[in-house]
Amino acid sequence: MPSNRSSWITAGNLALITVIACGGGLVPATSAQAASTLTGPLAKAIPTPAPTPTPTPTTTSAPVPEEDETESSPEPDEEAQTLAAAAAAPITRSKMIARAKTWKPGTAQRIPYSQTKKHGGYRTDCSGYASMALGLGKPGQITVGLAKSAYSRPIKMSQLLRGDLVIDAIGSNTTRHVVIFDRWANAGRTSYWAYEQRGGYGTDYRTRNYGLAAKSQYKAYRALNIRDDAPPPTTVTRAQVIARAKTWKPATAQRVPYSQTKKLGGYRTDGSGYVSMTLGLAKPGPITTALATSTHTRPIKMTDLLQGDLVIDPVGGNTARQALIFDRWADAKRTSYWAYQQRSGYGTDHRVVKHGLTSGTQFRAYRPVRIR
Repeated sequence: MPSNRSSWITAGNLALITVIACGGGLVPATSAQAASTLTGPLAKAIPTPAPTPTPTPTTTSAPVPEEDETESSPEPDEEAQTLAAAAAAPITRSKMIARAKTWKPGTAQRIPYSQTKKHGGYRTDCSGYASMALGLGKPGQITVGLAKSAYSRPIKMSQLLRGDLVIDAIGSNTTRHVVIFDRWANAGRTSYWAYEQRGGYGTDYRTRNYGLAAKSQYKAYRALNIRDDAPPPTTVTRAQVIARAKTWKPATAQRVPYSQTKKLGGYRTDGSGYVSMTLGLAKPGPITTALATSTHTRPIKMTDLLQGDLVIDPVGGNTARQALIFDRWADAKRTSYWAYQQRSGYGTDHRVVKHGLTSGTQFRAYRPVRIR
């Protein structure tokens, strides 16, 4: 213990300072609190801070542009963007537009615009909407991210195709915007139809001219995961089907022998391969059961048969199923007809048959979707 009272007071005050500043579980004291506790010279040694002025709140009432997009979420780093972009599954242009339509653009059922809410896991702002249409990862890239090389590449405005993007990636988060190009609105290409998620409204479909004016900050981009739709199947005339059927020399010594494993001109030399060849379908030709699906044909009545239509039995094993090409009726009463077929044990044939005309038959009439 200190030897005199003055030293004892000093030591006590120092102990008090130690407890206030470092006490376990205690709230640290300010210098002002410490000074108010002390007396004498030590109190004068600790300055009392000036009071902190209370800030005056300010408000702004600036209007929000219809293209407003406050992207409060932090932008992903480059590595994360690259990984996310690589994981994006390819999507066709028609499928992208179909996805864009699910938010009911321009209708009373449209998705309201919001920078914080989500629909189906995607942000309901413009970049979230574009990300949803492209099938990108949820909750969606921000506008600046969509314009980066991890997700898209720049193209000319004149090169825009359905499903491409028009993006303003410059400026503040209240001016950036992205729309989905659909089609040109006129022959002069002075405007175009676009899908967008716009501030103050929601999902919309309307004509726009973003990017068409000189020095516009809007630029055209093509998403890396978008793919062109497969070209529509080429059509074939009934006369062409019959002409192709004759190239395998039916009912002659030069006919093509029947086989489920061998090919001629890339087509299997069985019944379905022969039919596929006459219709110009992809080699080596779909099997009989596939020919009877909506991908290739549609059912019709036997009485509606025209040259080039098919008569198919798609039921049973691969030794029971058959496919024939209708040529013409063999008699006025339509009790039989001429047909081309590749038949087991013989090969290419042209003969009179009654398949599909008897009760209980599994043969049905079909019209190829590609025939004209």
